[in-house]
Amino acid sequence: MFSILQPPAVPSLVQLCTGGRTPVRTGRETTQTAASDLQVISFHNTFQWFSQSRLCASLLRSKDELQRALFYTPAVREEVTVQNSCSWPANYESYSLGRLGLYRSALLRSPLEKVNIGGSSTTRGFKTKASMAREGYGSGFTSPSDIFRSIRKDDSSKKIDKTDKLKHFRSYIQDSSLSAEEQARLRIAFAEGYASGNGKAAPKLKLFTTIRDILGITLILAALFVFLGGPIRRVIIGSSNEVLPEEIEVSFQDVRGADEAKQELQEIVEFLRNPEKFSALGGKLPKGVLLVGPPGTGKTLLARAVAGEAGVPFFHAAGPEFDELLVGQGARRVRDLFQTAKARAPCVIFIDEIDSVGAKRTNSVLHPYANQTINQLLTEMDGFRQNEGVIVLGATNRRDDLDKALLRPGRFDVEVQVQTPDLEGRKDILEHYLAKVTLGKDISVDYLARGTTGFTGADIENMVNQAALRAAMDGKDAVTMQYFENARDKVLMGPERKSRIPDEEANLITAYHEGGHALVSFYTKNHSPLHKVTIIPRGPSLGHTAYIPEKEKYHETKAQLMATLDTLMGGRAAEELIFGPEKITSGASSDLLRATIIAKKMVKMWGMSESVGVRTFPEEQDSLVVVNDLANTTAELIDQEIKRILNESMERAKHILKTHQRELKLLAEALMKYETLDAKEVKVLLEQGEFKR
Repeated sequence: MFSILQPPAVPSLVQLCTGGRTPVRTGRETTQTAASDLQVISFHNTFQWFSQSRLCASLLRSKDELQRALFYTPAVREEVTVQNSCSWPANYESYSLGRLGLYRSALLRSPLEKVNIGGSSTTRGFKTKASMAREGYGSGFTSPSDIFRSIRKDDSSKKIDKTDKLKHFRSYIQDSSLSAEEQARLRIAFAEGYASGNGKAAPKLKLFTTIRDILGITLILAALFVFLGGPIRRVIIGSSNEVLPEEIEVSFQDVRGADEAKQELQEIVEFLRNPEKFSALGGKLPKGVLLVGPPGTGKTLLARAVAGEAGVPFFHAAGPEFDELLVGQGARRVRDLFQTAKARAPCVIFIDEIDSVGAKRTNSVLHPYANQTINQLLTEMDGFRQNEGVIVLGATNRRDDLDKALLRPGRFDVEVQVQTPDLEGRKDILEHYLAKVTLGKDISVDYLARGTTGFTGADIENMVNQAALRAAMDGKDAVTMQYFENARDKVLMGPERKSRIPDEEANLITAYHEGGHALVSFYTKNHSPLHKVTIIPRGPSLGHTAYIPEKEKYHETKAQLMATLDTLMGGRAAEELIFGPEKITSGASSDLLRATIIAKKMVKMWGMSESVGVRTFPEEQDSLVVVNDLANTTAELIDQEIKRILNESMERAKHILKTHQRELKLLAEALMKYETLDAKEVKVLLEQGEFKR
């Protein structure tokens, strides 16, 4: 709370100094009392102050100006630390209003008796440059002008006690020649100059506070960047992706079952090792090699072998790493990657899953910046500036999704197909991985190779590893053939549960369902041979029937596809035949889905319907809006053909099961008893009517 009197209605000094403009007041309204009560205005009021220099100069000019100044109602800004910039007398002891952080003169303590002052006191001098002498003020002063004339005397060599200065000023303002109103006005004028003189300190203090806050925020962000900055650093800077040749322990000797692909890449390595050999004949180093094939066939392994064999810097990146949160981040990372590679040429850049960054360009309004990364990649691979000595290896299992501009010669000059290994390739892979484990005497590599038709190199490696782990868990000294067969079934059919479900009725339905699959496949020509049938749950299914082709399949005939449809329908047909139409189950959902997909492809893609003809009807699977450009009659004809193929397949399966219903019952009973039957046991049961273990 600040002590003042309500002023008469005359112009104040600040109004005179500012051309009649009145200071702006914000905050709560003042609380006015009688003139004798000095505690009038709440301390929480806030004023905007005007020019300090003009105010101080006017106060010191004459007594008349001082008298005018006494009519001004002063207040103190809450955020300003008070200093005596007007060179008012004395180093008076001050006290602190701790909550507001504001220092005020102890001269005003007596009028502020109602203020509850808490916290510690702070001693702060007036920092006056004039009149530090003890002489110069006391009861001898006759007017305020004498005070100001006295304090301008320059005598800095003498020190005056703070208490004596306070006594001198108090004795003057309590002089009997001054009225109570004049004494109060003198206090007001002193406080006005005292508070107004600190206008210059506030900007400095604010500047210091701003700098301090900025430094604090910077330190906090730096700490977060250092300690939690893995993801942040990758978003802003990107991760290091250079691999030194000596860090790679993989060579072409470790690549098995992909001889054609290995031959192509060995030529690339030879280009890198002896470029003069080819440049002498006018040959140029290929700019890109695209590895295409199903998952697990060894595309990444081939790239690692190139890194280990070439003896040049090797840079690797994954397609999804380029695009992240920030727009333009992918294009910048492509530029940085190629810029770094150019400085280390000759070198190799390997981009795994390149379909993520090299997909077909789109005009989608949902992601207008989607083409920046692919455009930058196209420019870097074969743009205006040539990349001599930089070879790009790309790997994908979705070649059809790549942009056509990326596949043209000059960017990817060589395309290498990495397919699943054939019989000889599987033997080679098995020998490579079996050499790393302790084998039993009953191991037959030829038998395992024939029993793993369709397996990729990754599947074979997983099978060998699973067999070795299970043998070690059982405490065996060597891995026998039984462990490899169980591991093969685990890869082929999924993990096996410990036992069948306790519901015998559900097990009986499952036994007839799986028996229907096995029986139809046994009596249907052109179908792959049966491998094993079980009612023990494997993976998400309650039972499973597995088949293994006798030889490699490079294509499928219409007869083979129809045989597959008949076998898929065998499970639902057996349920309906044994338990009736009302007792069929949802267990055939996956069978019906596969059958529908095959029938749809036969009609729409493979031209195997006489009614529809050899025309194909491709589907836009990646489009947000599917546009049907078919006539209603054509679409109806396609639906009728798909339905006809599925219905005829179901009827053929029912006919086989009705003809061999006794064998179906024997097969279901054997499954309920033994839970799992292999192909030999099923053959003996169906031909002889019984078998013994």
